[in-house]
Amino acid sequence: MSYRTIANLIEASRTAENTLKLVGALKDLQGNVVGSEIELRGYIISGERDRLARAQAFLGRAADLVQTLRALSEAIPDQMPQVELLGALIGEEFERFATLSKIHGQKGVSAAIRAIGATASEATTRRIQVLTTDLMAAGDARLARRAEQSKRGSDLSVITAAVATLFNLGLLGVVILLVRREIKDRQHAEEVVKFAATHDPLTGLANRLLLTERVNRALATAKSEGRRIAMLFIDLDRFKNINDTLGHEAGDRLLQNVANRLARCVRRSDTVARQGGDEFVVLIEAFEGSDDLARVAEKILVEVAEPMTVYGREFQITASIGVSTCPVDGDDLQALLKNADIAMYRAKQQGKNTYQFYAEQMNPHSVERLELEAALRRALERNELTLHYQPKVQARTGRVTGIECLLRWQHPTIGPVPPDQIVPLAEETGLIVPIGKWALRTACLQARKWAEQGLPLLRMAVNLSARQFMSATLLDDVVGTIAETGMDPRWIEFEVTEGVMMPEPEQAVKLLRKLKAIGVRLTIDDFGTGYSSLAYLKRLPIDCVKIDASFVRGVPVDASDVAITDAILAMSRSLGLKVVAEGVETRDQMRFLERRGCDEMQGYYFSKPLPAEQLTVYLREHGAAPAESGPREASSRIRLVSGGEKRIPK
Repeated sequence: MSYRTIANLIEASRTAENTLKLVGALKDLQGNVVGSEIELRGYIISGERDRLARAQAFLGRAADLVQTLRALSEAIPDQMPQVELLGALIGEEFERFATLSKIHGQKGVSAAIRAIGATASEATTRRIQVLTTDLMAAGDARLARRAEQSKRGSDLSVITAAVATLFNLGLLGVVILLVRREIKDRQHAEEVVKFAATHDPLTGLANRLLLTERVNRALATAKSEGRRIAMLFIDLDRFKNINDTLGHEAGDRLLQNVANRLARCVRRSDTVARQGGDEFVVLIEAFEGSDDLARVAEKILVEVAEPMTVYGREFQITASIGVSTCPVDGDDLQALLKNADIAMYRAKQQGKNTYQFYAEQMNPHSVERLELEAALRRALERNELTLHYQPKVQARTGRVTGIECLLRWQHPTIGPVPPDQIVPLAEETGLIVPIGKWALRTACLQARKWAEQGLPLLRMAVNLSARQFMSATLLDDVVGTIAETGMDPRWIEFEVTEGVMMPEPEQAVKLLRKLKAIGVRLTIDDFGTGYSSLAYLKRLPIDCVKIDASFVRGVPVDASDVAITDAILAMSRSLGLKVVAEGVETRDQMRFLERRGCDEMQGYYFSKPLPAEQLTVYLREHGAAPAESGPREASSRIRLVSGGEKRIPK
């Protein structure tokens, strides 16, 4: 036997190995392309720029895989043109996503979504899928031919001759070692390729492909054996705040920790998968009753909520869980996922850090919510959002010391949307940042307008939500609005709740100091409902605390509310802070707070939140005085009036 024959045998083995790697790379590439499309659809629904970035990252990994395919295809010249075309199409898609990201940054989410429609590339995506499928089919065919040749024994004589020749050369022992190593390496490579194709690269959990396979298998088994299966849809609460504040590396590490905790909460026979972003799915392949599922959900909530340390910092995060079961809530993957997702959103509406079982009556709420999200996205462009203004009154003199600006939405078809729905919806969709920027600008322009009409230049208080507070653009947005409107920052007040600051207290203190350096006034809103300690409160560069309406409601009758209110007033005085009581609705409440030394009050006893035009008339009718030199002096005396209307949430 010649050395050329032996070389040909080795080359054939290498070609088979390359083909195996090529098919694995194509599967991985196809998965990344699908991932990019899923993230793009998620971006269209949520408007979150992170989802657009993740879609682009998927395509970036696909582009890297094209380079791998080029190297593996060098020995297969006939498929090189297809690989080059595949690379060109993926490059085209990558550039499209880069353009969309640029449009989002320059013109906003609405312009980017319009651009998606204008540059729709479904045909391009289909061509990519067809090409990868064809290339995989060609690779599978080559492997099949190789296997058939081995089965027929066509290689047996060659191998036998090769072994005989090498034996004569005294090299058989070396060859056996090399062959064993080759087989072991090839098996390992196959396992790596298979694992990569079926598992999430960040967490090592099952990916959508493997989840689909296991759900379909479990459904078939459940149907034939009369068993039930369940699906838990898990979404981390306020994860984006951490991601935005500390960056994606910290966010990724946190996701890895959560993945490990989820895996500890279920049986080996169950499947934990990462759905994407901060969403996870647990497949329970057999259970006796709903109590079993409730125990699993409760275990997950407890495990996830345990504090974790990431890069030397301690975090605490919670989760919301939706549960669906087969056959009651669906008999296929799509139905089970959709209904578990709906139940998860209901859990978030119930205050987060809880779980909900799917119920048929939830469906209309889910459809209504999606429609409301889409409408809110358009509301800014269509001028459907407005601000209402509620005066803050000095307890001692009855003079207006400032105005809180409250968001209102007049939907064109369903009418006014309840205020307690707007902010949570805007917060979850990411729209709260542009809406918050709009609210600050509108408040500043209104204050200037009142001043031009001869009314006092009153201090305008604007609420900062959790996502706004954690937004990387907050400081730039504030400075930019001040510059654009010409508003003196001393007349701007930001109200921030305790809950907004507690997840990252050190970062919160730094950010508040930067805001304070701009010259604005800072108030802790809903004080007493969180967990701030006196030691922590002393560190905050704030001017004022606001007693939550839930405590004001019970004074002077409820002994607990009286004690809490007295404690907040005493603590604030010791720190030199002003105190505002919100939710004042009766004369008895007003007199109690005045006697206790409360600085300012706000509520329906004085005035409900009013549109700008009505508040203008209100101030004029009650003898508004012209503005003076500073915020504390610029005020207008008004008559105390009892609001006869039912109090509504902010």
